[in-house]
Amino acid sequence: MDNVKSKEQNLFDQWKKTGRPEHFRELYQSMKPLIYRAAEKASYGSNIPESAHRIWAAQNFHDALKTYKPSEGAALQTHVYNAVHQKAKRLNYMFQNLGHMPEPRAMKVGLYQNELANLRAELGREPSTAELSDRLSMSPVEIERIRKELQRDLSIEGGVDEYAAFESSEAEEILSHVYFELTSEEKVVYEHIFGRNGRQKMIKTNGKIDFDGIARKVGFSSSKVRMIFTKIRQKLEKAAR
Repeated sequence: MDNVKSKEQNLFDQWKKTGRPEHFRELYQSMKPLIYRAAEKASYGSNIPESAHRIWAAQNFHDALKTYKPSEGAALQTHVYNAVHQKAKRLNYMFQNLGHMPEPRAMKVGLYQNELANLRAELGREPSTAELSDRLSMSPVEIERIRKELQRDLSIEGGVDEYAAFESSEAEEILSHVYFELTSEEKVVYEHIFGRNGRQKMIKTNGKIDFDGIARKVGFSSSKVRMIFTKIRQKLEKAAR
């Protein structure tokens, strides 16, 4: 057991240092039994398929690795177990509609969730809709439909914001056209700013873009999100001229 823990700690250290996906995959395979045990209780009596609980646990495992700090004294295994266990029960009320889907549809949604987690680990950030579309061999419209099915019913009250100029009906064609000229990083930030492709629009109650919230979602720093937004705005302004 000590040898396993030592190996897992070493894999974590390598992944943290290099970001290489093979280290992540090997660590995930080693810790999979612990991850499933952490999520097991939440699956009892749930109307959501067990496969969905396991996919959710895998996503939370990745998040747990990102928040693990050896300097705080907890063992890696303890931190992962506690983090996955605490979030496991949230699936039952966040994604209740998944349990009422026909089995083929639920399998497709499960595949989406699995590849979303894989791409997050490989890229070190939130994947764009285009990247998910390529990986899953699904159309962007299908990706958007699945994302909306999984998204909780959230509403954000907003007023006049700093990108309102691009939200008019006249600008719709420009918004759609510019998307395909963006880089992968720009696409994922764009989707969160404008609420496109089934993403939740990340806007504060004062109507301003929630750069900090987007940063947490996509895995960038806030300053990088602001820099990317500036590039997106320049491309939109150029297309509007």
